[in-house]
Amino acid sequence: MTALSEHRLNTSRQTMSSLFRVLHAILKFLKQSDSDLKDDFICLSIHQIHKMPWNLFHQLHAGGLASCAKDSRFSTSNDSAQSRILTGSLLQLLGSLLDQSYLRDTDGQDMFVKLVDVVPKIASLSLGGQHDGSKSLYQYLKHKILMVMMRLKPYIQQDCSHIVSWLKLLRRYFGDLLHQPISQHIAKPENCLEDSPFLLDMVDLVESQDKSTRHLQRQAIYLFLSCSICLSYNRNDGALQCSCKRDECLLGHKVQGCSNHCNCFGLSEISDWFQKCYLNGSIDSKSSSFALSFLELYMEEDDMLFSILLQLLDAPLVFLKIANFETKELVGVKLFSSIFDPVHLFHLLLFLLHYDHMVLVDYLISRDVGVLCAQYLLRCLRLVSQSWHAFVDDSVYSTKIEKLNCKRQRISGDKDSDRASSSNQYKNGSGCDKEVEDSRKLFLDAKKCLYLLKRTLEDLQKKDLFPYNPKPLLRRLALKGTHSRQFQAHLSSSGNACAQNLGRNQPSPIPTCS
Repeated sequence: MTALSEHRLNTSRQTMSSLFRVLHAILKFLKQSDSDLKDDFICLSIHQIHKMPWNLFHQLHAGGLASCAKDSRFSTSNDSAQSRILTGSLLQLLGSLLDQSYLRDTDGQDMFVKLVDVVPKIASLSLGGQHDGSKSLYQYLKHKILMVMMRLKPYIQQDCSHIVSWLKLLRRYFGDLLHQPISQHIAKPENCLEDSPFLLDMVDLVESQDKSTRHLQRQAIYLFLSCSICLSYNRNDGALQCSCKRDECLLGHKVQGCSNHCNCFGLSEISDWFQKCYLNGSIDSKSSSFALSFLELYMEEDDMLFSILLQLLDAPLVFLKIANFETKELVGVKLFSSIFDPVHLFHLLLFLLHYDHMVLVDYLISRDVGVLCAQYLLRCLRLVSQSWHAFVDDSVYSTKIEKLNCKRQRISGDKDSDRASSSNQYKNGSGCDKEVEDSRKLFLDAKKCLYLLKRTLEDLQKKDLFPYNPKPLLRRLALKGTHSRQFQAHLSSSGNACAQNLGRNQPSPIPTCS
């Protein structure tokens, strides 16, 4: 930082990149040796990065500190690449600094909160301007920025000005990922026939590119929805402070108070995203197809799957926040809250797991996602007990979506009579019977899966093979409450059916992990 601040020093982008890499190497050494200096080094590094002279860093990034221009080894053709390597080195150091336990400095403030405001500055330097350099380097910088944001996410929720800043950052630099189609697709190379042998040579490359893009898409959508939902249902109870400036033209009308401003901003962001991803792109598809495709997007990464499921458990709170509004935009937000109904998503999750209770057990004992899975099941089963009719009869979900769709069409003046008539014909015809039958099957399959999960956890607990105390989860699986007798009766009937199918075989225990 001293080298950067001293104008008389012959500082170049290569020098600063090397210094950041040296700091990163020192940090790796301190981690491996478990040195007592590690925490002091992290605190000092964070403090120095926070107070970095960003105007000078920006000049250096743009080639303003002239030693780089004097150096004949670096031509202007690779200026863009060298600038991105500089910010890449800083992001690499930040990622390692954030991969630590909770730290506090001597003033009692959270150390990592100091870095929240740094992220938009680095994103502006890394992703702003023309993208004429290496595409892989640009993707790497996007990945690193999203990773830093993921690790800083717990520290932005103390002040909604940070959340608003990050939402603007995501919209500006990651809009292509946010509005990319949710459904999985494998892009085909151009100028290549469908059955050409050359297609087979390129398919691995194309699939790896799609996997990389979808990984970034998962992170960007998770951060976006997490920030938007947090702002949307902020009740101004003092838990979330706000120091942001009001934007009077945010939704085309003035709002009173900063808390209302932040609520409106969060709702507006959800509405805009949902409008582009669902209402405009999948208007003819069923709502369950969109929700199913959304879950399939996250099934490839277990930790992200349960992180987004935990976040979407708060979707009904957004619905309650706008229950009295009837504007076109907010009806779209109501549709978002209803499509991501937690009870229905739970049905879809079990469907994607093929109702295999052992997969849930594997999740629960996993070192990486065990805590997240247990948190999700505990909260979700509580909602199931509170929304018992929606769990038993999933047609309640589609009926609610249909009403909201009709309200949205009525408010927006949609006169697509063919679609409306076909929808009514489906409701009034034989499709209604099929929907009831499918809803019944969803419940029966889910019931059987939960029964076997409960039996397996009890068996593992008796043999002392479960890695932690499963009693809270077992109590939740009993669904004690208004509908406990109903559910226990259903479980008993499932148990009899399972016993007849399985004979004497009991749920197989999991071998002890070394």
